[in-house]
Amino acid sequence: MEKLELLAPAKNYETAVSAILCGADAIFIGGPAFGARVDASNQLEEIKKLVKFAHLFKVKVHVTLNTLLYDKELVDAQELINAYAKMGVDALIIQDLGLFSLKIPKSLELHASTQCCIDTVEKLKFYEKLGITQVVLPREFTLEQIKAFKEACPKIRLEAFVMGALCVGVSGICMISEELCHRSANRGCCAQICRLPMQLCHKGREVKRGYLLSLKDNNQEHNLSKLIEAGVSSFKIEGRLKDESYVANATATFSQKLDSIIKTNQNLSRQSFGKTELNFKADLSKTFNRTFTDGLLTDNKDKLVNDRTPKFIGPMVGKVIKTSFNGKNTEVTLKKASKLNFANGDGLTYFSPPQDLHAQKIENTIESVQGFRCNNVLSDLENTATLQVYGKVRLAQGTVLYRNVDIKFEESLKQKNFALRTIFYKLKLEVTNLKDDDYRCTLSLIDEYQHKFESSLDFTFDASQSPLIEDKIASTLSKKGSIYTRLEKLTFKGELEKLTLKISQVNALRKELLTKWLESFETPLNKLDEYYQFDLTKVNYPCKTIDKRLVLNAQALKIYEMSACKVEDQTEHNCVLTSKYCLVRQYGKCSKEGGKVSDYSLVIGGKTFNVVCDCKNCRMKLFKSKK
Repeated sequence: MEKLELLAPAKNYETAVSAILCGADAIFIGGPAFGARVDASNQLEEIKKLVKFAHLFKVKVHVTLNTLLYDKELVDAQELINAYAKMGVDALIIQDLGLFSLKIPKSLELHASTQCCIDTVEKLKFYEKLGITQVVLPREFTLEQIKAFKEACPKIRLEAFVMGALCVGVSGICMISEELCHRSANRGCCAQICRLPMQLCHKGREVKRGYLLSLKDNNQEHNLSKLIEAGVSSFKIEGRLKDESYVANATATFSQKLDSIIKTNQNLSRQSFGKTELNFKADLSKTFNRTFTDGLLTDNKDKLVNDRTPKFIGPMVGKVIKTSFNGKNTEVTLKKASKLNFANGDGLTYFSPPQDLHAQKIENTIESVQGFRCNNVLSDLENTATLQVYGKVRLAQGTVLYRNVDIKFEESLKQKNFALRTIFYKLKLEVTNLKDDDYRCTLSLIDEYQHKFESSLDFTFDASQSPLIEDKIASTLSKKGSIYTRLEKLTFKGELEKLTLKISQVNALRKELLTKWLESFETPLNKLDEYYQFDLTKVNYPCKTIDKRLVLNAQALKIYEMSACKVEDQTEHNCVLTSKYCLVRQYGKCSKEGGKVSDYSLVIGGKTFNVVCDCKNCRMKLFKSKK
């Protein structure tokens, strides 16, 4: 049976718990250092606490160790690896080849980060030989490429991004942040240059300006079955910097989608256990997104980018009919776009005209997103609504309004029991005769995982005492051992009429059994003294050259050199970004349609980059301008 894994992001312990309650099968989270999101780090105690909670539901914990490392940092990385193993972490997500020189306990699965840029079958086989068991696929992969990977290495589990932000550049080899801001994406410090306003020029004349490289957000909820057929078993939600409501909403959405697929396919099951009950209605349109696309996976390059804004504007809710200002508040009357209702605290957005068409800064010459909070809903009719806003808001008639804060939805996610996940178990109480008036009361438990536990108590039948009645026993045994567990079925067997124990003794037996059961979820610390044996003489990195900026320690250098892979200083002449998305195709004319693709340039942050089209491979590259 194929086990499917819904892999959710977590900025911290609280976010991880929300994801688990909403149906995650695994969590990926950053530790104290060396994660590709430097602002999403957690101390070891938080990771340890998460492991304990996650394993109650057989949810796995993947910890990120996916940055390039300097020589002195390998020592710290070894200490972290040892700590992760001892606390029961399930997997490490790694990038730097230098890590393969360390002692890594076999209790930890090794997963190759998307930062490894595993974009060919040869690279996939290289990492398989190193002991990698799961690979995070490049975001730009199509279904056909995924199928080819599965056919080439059927034992490798494939992990695909299904939700969240998309990188316009190929991960692992994107240098534009480092070039412009001296912040390396391979060190967890990407400055998100692709979200800045920019200017595309042809022979020095402007073609287009705006947020030209800001891709829409990824959403593959309608392609999950196709991904499963292609060989994907882990479905990854991007967002280790996102808040709890985002993660909960996205996790709930995809968990429900996977469950519906599994219902129609007996060969599929979820990796984790526990039934999730939601007290909110999941809706991806209500939390942060730059509008959605599935274009990278389906190889549809049209409408990949939202060049108007990289911000979350929310769904359209109406158009302004009129506004009036009374010296303190503004009243906004709008024609509603659909059957919806407003609430005090809703956040609304709109596009504002450029500040100055002749300004030097590009952002001042293009429209911008503005917004306001609704202080008071004055009227909310079938087709119109009037909202009161504190202060003066200037809105022209016909201005389109969007809602990026649906306060009712946010409140539904913040209620105490917005989601509950429960492990069910069955109990059997049996009374058996040992000898004469000596009896044994045995309480046995079986859970969803088919784990079996029992506790027993010997006693002597006392004819002067009334035996316990079933209803009283059932009431006691139905008490929960945890808010996340629930008795599903209780059965009785044997000579119940001889049960002259006190009800407190039966309750003590229950507590003993449930404690034994819950303690079994503690991670068994196996294979801590068994280490991976990396024979680096038998593997060859399948590239002839590697950029020096991707090799920061002597151990990684040694591995590349053994593979006859030359480490080159490519700072000056190599490109800073490679993308499946092509600006020339989008705003000019593709060579396949008879267009000329030379003499294009892109201005970002006052610096100019040459746009070069690799038409053979259908890729666009940005190079530093020599001017």
